[in-house]
Amino acid sequence: MSARRWFAAAVAAYTAAWVLAAVLLPERVPVHFGLSGEVDRWAGRTGALVAFALIGAGVAALLWGAAALGDRVPLSQLNTPRKDWWAATPERVAELRRRGRRDLEVIGAATMALLTAVLLGTVRAARAETPRLGAVFLALVAVYVVFVLVWVVRAHRDRRAAGED
Repeated sequence: MSARRWFAAAVAAYTAAWVLAAVLLPERVPVHFGLSGEVDRWAGRTGALVAFALIGAGVAALLWGAAALGDRVPLSQLNTPRKDWWAATPERVAELRRRGRRDLEVIGAATMALLTAVLLGTVRAARAETPRLGAVFLALVAVYVVFVLVWVVRAHRDRRAAGED
């Protein structure tokens, strides 16, 4: 499946999780958790749903828009290793832009998946007798951070190694 489809699937999953939250959230919702995983701020159901909708839509629009507008950014404004090599032919420029779009779509999909986990974790915590985030949620955050770091390092090395035969 292409990165664009993964991104669209992650946005759809977030939307489905939001609908589920709209059905399942109680009137009092934990909206912030301390490092220990315990709730340190609460909100009303409507306020929490509005905040989750704005966050999901905003992040999706920002990352989707950045990927879509990548072709319009002047090459001089792109920060990439071996820019001289990439700029040497129109085909290389097109490939650089394609890779940039793919990278933003992959990171966008991972970010939307993390936001979906946050939303579902909030629903779970709100419905629990003792609301808190568990170890599974913290592990998901760690997986997200490691994934994004590995992807960025890999993309940087890929761009730097281009043309070295």
